[in-house]
Amino acid sequence: MLNHLILVNYMQYTHILGIDISKKTIDVALSQNKANDSIVSHKFTNNLKGYQALIAWLKKHKAPIEQILVCLENTGIYHRSLVSFLQSHQAFIWVENATSIKWSNGVQRGKSDQIDAQRICFYAFRNQDKARQFSTKDESLQQIDDLSALRERLIQARVALLAPIKELRETGLKKNATMLEESSKQTLASLEKEIRAIEDKIKQIIQQQKELENKYQIIRSVPGVGFVTAIHLMIYTHNFKRFDNAKQLACYAGVAPFEYSSGSSIRGRTKVHPMANKTLKTSLHMCALSSIRNNVEMKEYYEKKVKQGKNKMSVINAIRNKILLKVFACVRDGKMHEYKQVA
Repeated sequence: MLNHLILVNYMQYTHILGIDISKKTIDVALSQNKANDSIVSHKFTNNLKGYQALIAWLKKHKAPIEQILVCLENTGIYHRSLVSFLQSHQAFIWVENATSIKWSNGVQRGKSDQIDAQRICFYAFRNQDKARQFSTKDESLQQIDDLSALRERLIQARVALLAPIKELRETGLKKNATMLEESSKQTLASLEKEIRAIEDKIKQIIQQQKELENKYQIIRSVPGVGFVTAIHLMIYTHNFKRFDNAKQLACYAGVAPFEYSSGSSIRGRTKVHPMANKTLKTSLHMCALSSIRNNVEMKEYYEKKVKQGKNKMSVINAIRNKILLKVFACVRDGKMHEYKQVA
């Protein structure tokens, strides 16, 4: 599978531009693509007027946008409009994980938006051989992403309403629990209706796109993988164009175990790294639990490993990894999961 992110030929870029983005403003730091060059900084509004002012500012500093390596942190929704605008002006955009930038700078003293932009600029200069061109998700997948986020917020609202009702009932205050339940009955029903409507809308969008529909059906064919996990996998892998192999995806999802040892004195247990996509990891965890309950093969594997003295969570993580590897293999080969024949 070819990765849709393109490696940068850094020799063709005359300037490096680091951008720190907040809800209302963007701070930029510009330097020439050479060591010990001075950095010039400026602040713009995070809207179309500010983007146009940025282009004018770059021209003032004789930095053609098509010859600049632009690096910025992934800020969720706040960088989307800026990225779209700069790409329309033929800019090379590198959207980097914020933690990668933070860890690369070692111990940091002081913090401001201007300093952060300068740190991003410095990071991009030092690591430009690792830069990859950002490719925005296609419109349909972005709609699914936004709808999925809205669905999660509605579920959290439902949980917030149900939690005190459950607590009152568990402590024996059934009358109070019934009172709250009756008072929130219409709201809970409305939330449930909206959640189902969002799920139907997501399925409708998938069915309208042949590529999305094909990937969705293949993912769902793997035992234990439900609607939510399939959607999360499509979103976070950019419809399986973001990762070259299953190991990369397993590391990203936090299900790939790593050894922790040094010399003869340090012997830590093998564990997954905490720097992972927590949402995707949680979805895979629910898949693993479902597989243990409903999949004979996974149930036997779990019981066998536990009897051997393996830590239960380690075994569950192994099942998460197995599920993810199966999904990746099926998508890579473009084939539905094949069930083993029972003798």
